[in-house]
Amino acid sequence: MSNELDAKAARERAKAIAEQRRAERRNRKRKCVVCGVEESDKTPLGPHPDGIGPSCKDEVTCQARRAGAAR
Repeated sequence: MSNELDAKAARERAKAIAEQRRAERRNRKRKCVVCGVEESDKTPLGPHPDGIGPSCKDEVTCQARRAGAAR
Protein backbone atom coordinates (compact mmCIF):
# COMPACT_ATOMS: atom_id res chain seq x y z
CA MET A 1 0.00 0.00 0.00
CA SER A 2 2.71 2.47 0.93
CA ASN A 3 4.64 1.59 -2.26
CA GLU A 4 1.62 2.64 -4.31
CA LEU A 5 1.37 5.94 -2.43
CA ASP A 6 5.09 6.59 -2.86
CA ALA A 7 4.89 5.85 -6.59
CA LYS A 8 1.87 8.10 -6.96
CA ALA A 9 3.59 10.92 -5.07
CA ALA A 10 6.69 10.52 -7.24
CA ARG A 11 4.60 10.73 -10.43
CA GLU A 12 2.82 13.85 -9.18
CA ARG A 13 6.15 15.45 -8.25
CA ALA A 14 7.56 14.63 -11.71
CA LYS A 15 4.49 16.14 -13.38
CA ALA A 16 4.86 19.34 -11.34
CA ILE A 17 8.55 19.64 -12.24
CA ALA A 18 7.82 19.07 -15.95
CA GLU A 19 5.08 21.71 -15.94
CA GLN A 20 7.40 24.20 -14.23
CA ARG A 21 10.10 23.59 -16.87
CA ARG A 22 7.56 24.05 -19.68
CA ALA A 23 6.42 27.35 -18.16
CA GLU A 24 10.02 28.58 -17.83
CA ARG A 25 10.71 27.65 -21.47
CA ARG A 26 7.63 29.58 -22.65
CA ASN A 27 8.62 32.69 -20.69
CA ARG A 28 12.29 32.67 -21.68
CA LYS A 29 13.39 35.62 -23.83
CA ARG A 30 14.87 34.61 -27.17
CA LYS A 31 18.08 36.28 -28.32
CA CYS A 32 19.36 36.98 -31.82
CA VAL A 33 22.19 34.60 -32.78
CA VAL A 34 23.97 37.36 -34.73
CA CYS A 35 23.88 40.45 -32.49
CA GLY A 36 22.54 39.06 -29.19
CA VAL A 37 19.63 41.49 -28.71
CA GLU A 38 16.59 40.13 -26.84
CA GLU A 39 13.29 39.76 -28.66
CA SER A 40 10.72 42.53 -28.10
CA ASP A 41 7.99 44.37 -29.98
CA LYS A 42 10.59 46.74 -31.44
CA THR A 43 12.97 43.95 -32.44
CA PRO A 44 10.95 40.93 -33.57
CA LEU A 45 12.96 37.83 -34.33
CA GLY A 46 12.50 35.45 -37.22
CA PRO A 47 14.33 32.37 -38.46
CA HIS A 48 17.93 32.82 -39.59
CA PRO A 49 18.41 32.07 -43.33
CA ASP A 50 21.07 29.45 -42.51
CA GLY A 51 18.85 27.80 -39.90
CA ILE A 52 21.17 28.44 -36.94
CA GLY A 53 18.49 29.99 -34.72
CA PRO A 54 16.44 33.15 -34.30
CA SER A 55 17.76 36.37 -35.81
CA CYS A 56 16.54 39.94 -36.27
CA LYS A 57 14.11 40.49 -39.13
CA ASP A 58 15.85 43.75 -40.07
CA GLU A 59 19.27 42.55 -41.21
CA VAL A 60 20.79 46.05 -41.64
CA THR A 61 20.00 47.07 -38.05
CA CYS A 62 21.24 43.72 -36.79
CA GLN A 63 24.58 44.09 -38.55
CA ALA A 64 24.91 47.67 -37.19
CA ARG A 65 24.33 46.41 -33.63
CA ARG A 66 26.91 43.68 -34.14
CA ALA A 67 29.46 46.14 -35.49
CA GLY A 68 28.80 48.49 -32.57
CA ALA A 69 29.26 45.70 -30.03
CA ALA A 70 32.59 44.67 -31.58
CA ARG A 71 34.15 48.05 -30.90
